[in-house]
Amino acid sequence: MPFPQATAPRDPPRLLEREAAAWLILVFTTALTLVLWDYSHTHRSVRALERFEYRSEKEISILRSRLQAYEQVLLGGAAFFNASEQVSRQEWHDYVEQLNLDATLPGIQGTGFALIVRARDKSAHEQAMRAAGFANYRIQPEGERDPYSSITYLEPFSDRNLRAFGYDMYSEPVRREAMDRARDSGTLALSGKVTLVQETDSDIQPGFLMYVPVYAKSVAVDDLASRRDHIFGYVYSPFRAHDLMRAIFGESNKDIEIELFDDSPAPANLLFASADANRAAAQERELTLVFGGRQWIARVRSSAEFDESANSDEPLLILIGGLALDTLLFAVILGSARHRRRMQAAAAQIAESRDRFQTLVENVPGTVFRTAPAPPWHALHVSRGIENLTGEPPERFLSGAVSCRAHLHPDDAPDVLGAITQAVTDHTTYNVEYRVRGADGVTRWASERGRASYDSSGTPLWIDGVILDVTDRKIAELAIRDLAFYDPLTGLPNRRLLMDRLQQQLSVSARSGLYGALLFADLDKFKTINDTLGHQIGDQLLTEVAHRLRATVREGDTVARLGGDEFVVMLEDLGRTRDEATALAANIATKILHSLARPYALKKQTVQCTPSIGLAAFRGHELSVDELIRRADEAMYRAKSEGRNRLHVFRGEDH
Repeated sequence: MPFPQATAPRDPPRLLEREAAAWLILVFTTALTLVLWDYSHTHRSVRALERFEYRSEKEISILRSRLQAYEQVLLGGAAFFNASEQVSRQEWHDYVEQLNLDATLPGIQGTGFALIVRARDKSAHEQAMRAAGFANYRIQPEGERDPYSSITYLEPFSDRNLRAFGYDMYSEPVRREAMDRARDSGTLALSGKVTLVQETDSDIQPGFLMYVPVYAKSVAVDDLASRRDHIFGYVYSPFRAHDLMRAIFGESNKDIEIELFDDSPAPANLLFASADANRAAAQERELTLVFGGRQWIARVRSSAEFDESANSDEPLLILIGGLALDTLLFAVILGSARHRRRMQAAAAQIAESRDRFQTLVENVPGTVFRTAPAPPWHALHVSRGIENLTGEPPERFLSGAVSCRAHLHPDDAPDVLGAITQAVTDHTTYNVEYRVRGADGVTRWASERGRASYDSSGTPLWIDGVILDVTDRKIAELAIRDLAFYDPLTGLPNRRLLMDRLQQQLSVSARSGLYGALLFADLDKFKTINDTLGHQIGDQLLTEVAHRLRATVREGDTVARLGGDEFVVMLEDLGRTRDEATALAANIATKILHSLARPYALKKQTVQCTPSIGLAAFRGHELSVDELIRRADEAMYRAKSEGRNRLHVFRGEDH
């Protein structure tokens, strides 16, 4: 931004040579200095508060994201049990080992499975476990109750985790409450504060657990009674609170100190406290995190480093400097040439202050700008940071060669310009995020915050603001979304995304009147391949099957993986009649049969694996999503019973 140059003062009018005028000017300029000092002090306090709120909310967001990641791990474990006829101890070990949780999600104490054991089955269960090689196995603690639970799988099966083997978590009230909540809701439940059985005599930490229920297979659990009657067990993870929170917050958190409480902020409920978290701080707030049906309270305080950085001598310097300039102006008006020379010195001082201010602005992260308050948004000032974002130097914006909004992505421009215009009209601050097309052709994400300044009549003069490059955060958000809706092994949509697309397609089909079809494919004897050649070969086979499915179907069709070796293909807009749609879908299914039946070359292994495919046609809302999948699944089992490696079309007589 081109700042005005300091110039020598003109000859003052004779009125200013009067002593009364000099005193009036001294009073006015002193009042102005006090206003500026108060504004600077208030502005720094507001900036410190905004920075503290942003950092505290960011840390809680990181904690929430990590808990959601652990939830996905447990949901995956529950899906593993639901997709398998029987999960062996070795299979569970291999499954957890492949997750590589120590590297990807540090802080987790273990991942295990607790079996529900009825009182009448307790003796048989203990004998079976002893026969399996655990001679000293017993459900603990002792006592008669019904039902029991027993930790039968827990990985890593070593060190502290060995203490939990056979432990009945259902016997302890806090754990039982969380297990009942998970069982009744069918969703993940977070327990209250407990002391884990893994704790030894040293370094005892508060703990908590996450539970995901697993129900008996082939049984509908649509209501509370059925879920209670058919609970099979729980996939769960125990957490040592101090280890987990240190892994989440780490050493990089220099601005805030955190105390984390379970349910309410009381000493007995304390889960974690960072160093000096209970010290007196300039900033303090409480945030609530609700996850897994449990409430956590985070009491956040600014750190000593944060408070020190927020304290500044700038307001005092403004006050002292302003009063000095006021005195100088007073002396200039009263004096003669000596005062005139002092005015020149003051002009030089102002120029130096301008240069320092410009240096300060250029060192602010992101881009600091000032523009006209209305289109074409002519730039009045823009810092050097704009070049990192757009590839264009600030001089081109100041000269008018490049518009301030020229690099906006066309899809984002209407919303951004509308938000800015509305904020100027309403005299409010705006916050917008949008994509920026750089001169190098690279698209980046930016976050812009700004506010207009107005004259005494309310007319907008300009807009001041700052633009930050938030590309990395956007990439992280997209990665988290992919984890929620896409299968991490094959990259295909998972069950959640498939159900959403099916529901949408039923609505589209209802409007268009066109039939679609659902293909349910299951790989023949995949378990044998997985058991004999190893899970790594099995995973490569599933990935290759996904590639072939995508290459065989039409561009607009959806290919999804339900889990294990089950794949679903949703075919859209096949025809006006059921027979026409079925014939076209059968033709596509035949191509899939031929494609998947070709040999697979996997790591010096040539594998032959054929599919069995079930086909069910649909139109509009004649069928629910669950019923449509059930019919396609039933047709697939008919194909298997008829000899495998074939297609079976669902007919009414198949019920």
